[in-house]
Amino acid sequence: MNFFNIIKSSVLHILSSIKFVETYIGEVVEEENLKIKLDEKLFITENEIIRTSSFSGIIKKGTKIFIIRENGGQRFFLIDTIFEQKND
Repeated sequence: MNFFNIIKSSVLHILSSIKFVETYIGEVVEEENLKIKLDEKLFITENEIIRTSSFSGIIKKGTKIFIIRENGGQRFFLIDTIFEQKND
């Protein structure tokens, strides 16, 4: 294997292991001072949130939201509301 192929293989291996974003389905637990629960231990607040045009007003408690976390985890983008389907 030549030097170029060794470098190429190493770079491809590193890139495949990097997570550029993570996705979550969060639930609003506080409306007034926006607080969203992502899992049992992870909560985010207004300071960490980037709102898209879908979320310009107050978000109701209990609302489930699709969220993307940027690489490094400092900002969370609210993408859309999740509607749960009920089976009859």
